[in-house]
Amino acid sequence: MLELYRQNLFINSLLLLPYTILIRIHTLIYPQSLSLSSQDGWFNHQLIQTLYTYPRLQAVLCIILVFLQAVSINYIVNTHKLTVRPHLLGGVFYILLVSLHPGFLPLSPIILANVFILIALINLMRTYRVTRISGSIFNGGLFIAAAASLYFPYIIFIIPGYIGLLILRSFRMKERMQFIMGAIVFVYLYFAVLFYFQLDDLYFYDYLSANLPTLDMEEPAYGIIISSLLVVIAIVAVVVNYYSLRKKKSIQSQKKIDILYWLMIFGPIAVLFWHDLEYRSLLILAIPLSVMIGMVMYRIKNKAIAELIHVAVVVFLLVSHFKPELLF
Repeated sequence: MLELYRQNLFINSLLLLPYTILIRIHTLIYPQSLSLSSQDGWFNHQLIQTLYTYPRLQAVLCIILVFLQAVSINYIVNTHKLTVRPHLLGGVFYILLVSLHPGFLPLSPIILANVFILIALINLMRTYRVTRISGSIFNGGLFIAAAASLYFPYIIFIIPGYIGLLILRSFRMKERMQFIMGAIVFVYLYFAVLFYFQLDDLYFYDYLSANLPTLDMEEPAYGIIISSLLVVIAIVAVVVNYYSLRKKKSIQSQKKIDILYWLMIFGPIAVLFWHDLEYRSLLILAIPLSVMIGMVMYRIKNKAIAELIHVAVVVFLLVSHFKPELLF
């Protein structure tokens, strides 16, 4: 099956949808809703809590979002030539990473926030050696702030976003202000809407105070430990292959790969800006890690080994979803 996604064909991109449905089929058979509190922000309540009594609809919406995010990741990889040859493996491994634990399956704030992180990343990467690109720079800050309104730890991604612009271009003071102003404008508009509806105390001040870096770490279960271990193995593989992933690439591609590594560096730091440290925090690494793992898997010359790794991960996921007692 993995061989199918080694080619960047339109029909293969469409086949990511049934692949997503297969990997997340448990949510359609046994749908579940995620309970939220005021700590999870106003936008999350408007969508997730509104659909709370329709868990299967939430499951369908989540599958569509994950599919579109996987397609967006492949768009970033192939449009910006992060690999020598175009492929769709980044999207495949994004689908696997966001389904790694049964607790990742319901529609959650971080899945919603990833939509805006991907839009911000697309805007930032298109700024390389473009003279008049103030709109994309402004949108980069704007959409990172939008992601933070859904999942607060993403606010720290303002820093790798800023570093990314320094890497990609001669980042003038005017452009630096445009990037920061993008974030400020969103926060201002967000607060203005809440103030108008008299929700600012509940969904702005409480949201900020509840998500300051004071950790309340939950007791890890075996399932969380195994999922975390798989993520750690993936990170080690990506770090070890840093130079090989950049080798024989253009300067432009190398710089854009470095941005993804900066996102990975700040991912663990970002979870400190959350009211508790939980297993869903692993999802903050899904976007950069999936791109890198896809690149590493594509470089494996023995396709049988790559396919075996892929099948083993898929089997692990399906067993963990339907028969967690066998693993955890």
